[in-house]
Amino acid sequence: MKSVQVFPRMQRERVKALLNSVGERSGSEWFGIADRRLEASMKYYESDAELIQALTDEASFSSSDLNAVRRVSNELSGVWVEVRVSGRGDFQAEMRQLVDRLLTEGGYALDDYSLGVWSLAEIRHGRRDGQPFRA
Repeated sequence: MKSVQVFPRMQRERVKALLNSVGERSGSEWFGIADRRLEASMKYYESDAELIQALTDEASFSSSDLNAVRRVSNELSGVWVEVRVSGRGDFQAEMRQLVDRLLTEGGYALDDYSLGVWSLAEIRHGRRDGQPFRA
């Protein structure tokens, strides 16, 4: 299952409201996003250190990804949203749209295909090395 990890600067209640506006909520999960093509889950941590510790404990992040999030952690709000493709389709446009909305107030995302975090400007326009964001 393809996924993107999003660390918006947006406050938790605003993230919940945004996800509530696009999907059906069940606890900390949202389903049926983008005509049932996407799902999302949200976790919240009180501090940067707690967020980094949770990512470390998850054990599915590379050390370079963890270091990239550490470098920008002072710019984050403690919210971690995982956006997943529901099914086998590509759904790049739908994934990008949701990530774009989550990052409108700042923050960063990690995709499954590249190293480091992505800002909204880099997602929209690509990186200087020509690498595109791929959900």
